[in-house]
Amino acid sequence: MLLNIDKPHRTSVLHDEACPYVPKPHGTQFKPLGSLGRDGGWFSVSSVVEGKAVAKREFQSGVFKQCPHCQES
Repeated sequence: MLLNIDKPHRTSVLHDEACPYVPKPHGTQFKPLGSLGRDGGWFSVSSVVEGKAVAKREFQSGVFKQCPHCQES
């Protein structure tokens, strides 16, 4: 699973790795993989519980949610 922390939108969204809304490659200059950058970051997690814990630790002011597109499949 991948957690997308998005600072501008103030959200933390948990995705399945196969989700079509997850960009490839996962990390970018401003949203790196495994740490926070200017616009946020991507974090690899193994469960919803771990995703919530990482979101709380890394970006407390963000709203946690699960990707609605991943939920459908």
